[in-house]
Amino acid sequence: MTADVLLVGCGNMARGYLDAARRLGLRVAVVETPDRVEAVRREYGDVVVAHASADATAEDHDEVWAGPALGLAARTRPRGVLAFSEPHVLAAALVAEAHGLPGPGLYAAQVSRNKALQRQLFGAAGVPQPHSRLVESLDETDLPDFPVVIKPLSSFGSRGVEQVRDARGWSAAVAGRRGGGPFLVEEYATGEEYSWEGLVQGGRTVFRNLTVKTTTGPPAFVELQHVPSGSPEAAGDRQRAARLGAEVIDAMRMRDGLIHLEFRVADDGRIAVMEAAVRTPGCYLLDVVSRAHGVDLYEACLRLALGEKPELPPEGESFRHTASVFLAAERPGEIVPEDTSVLDAVPGVFRSGLRQEPGTVMNPPESNLERMAFALLDLPTETALQDAIRTARTAFASSPTETPHGKN
Repeated sequence: MTADVLLVGCGNMARGYLDAARRLGLRVAVVETPDRVEAVRREYGDVVVAHASADATAEDHDEVWAGPALGLAARTRPRGVLAFSEPHVLAAALVAEAHGLPGPGLYAAQVSRNKALQRQLFGAAGVPQPHSRLVESLDETDLPDFPVVIKPLSSFGSRGVEQVRDARGWSAAVAGRRGGGPFLVEEYATGEEYSWEGLVQGGRTVFRNLTVKTTTGPPAFVELQHVPSGSPEAAGDRQRAARLGAEVIDAMRMRDGLIHLEFRVADDGRIAVMEAAVRTPGCYLLDVVSRAHGVDLYEACLRLALGEKPELPPEGESFRHTASVFLAAERPGEIVPEDTSVLDAVPGVFRSGLRQEPGTVMNPPESNLERMAFALLDLPTETALQDAIRTARTAFASSPTETPHGKN
């Protein structure tokens, strides 16, 4: 059986790729864990024509995906390959290299997967970023100048990211991370957080988007809100982000595909790149960015993977105000509600869902995996969008939930 596209990894946010493949009449081969393979085949049996299973017990490790991806590619001879999430990036790049397919390239893929390599590469290229040190073990490291942020080298979704403010916090971090290195210890960059999403073909950016990000802040920086930027007042910010994105693309020698860049802008205008990744961004960003610009970015990514020219609207031609909003426990002991009906009733919500099982007892989150629910919004004006975001947060926070100590 032959396939048009090999999709390495197919989590919940990959549905857009499969929906676009169905519309385009493409045959897809999928590499996933056994349970996820079965779920995808049940829903997309007309699209998924071949599959291979990866080890679910070690799915966060790059090595788990390479063998199944290379084997499935040898069987199906796809015309294109796509990586879904971070652990899938290297496997997809190996397939592209082995079969001469479009993709970011092994150089960009390796840099995407290792934050320490990013710091070295961006430093050599003059890309602005926080000062950092690579350390094998925290307990063998001299005290840094506080505050600092500790990061694992290859995690994603804010997992393992922690701000340390002082020597007492450092001692706690040392005790909690013994044997887990190496780590990056870097200066804490202040300022508003952004992401920049770009589509690249032949090393040239063919689509760009700037997103304003809201997080819980220190110590864990869990992501709570993403709002694509389209106001005329923010045109200068978008131009500055586009220049930064071009610098990063050049430094990473990226060829084809999707890039997701995260950075901060301090009050004095200084920029600090936090990380860059050549894979699907989380938090349903492709869904809300697609709606904001009136384009299907999942389809565009498939076309890039196939070496085709994607159909993209002229920049700035039309723009709607969209957001992905995540709801998290604000105090220990909150219970996940039975459903998201209170969110579905908010004007502009076009999709919502729980991130945890109903009835789960939750604490304030320490990573993106610990958020309770999400809502995706689409409205015609910025004012309407901000009103709807406030309504969604208020409605969810006031929905009836039990705690171990009784009713709220």
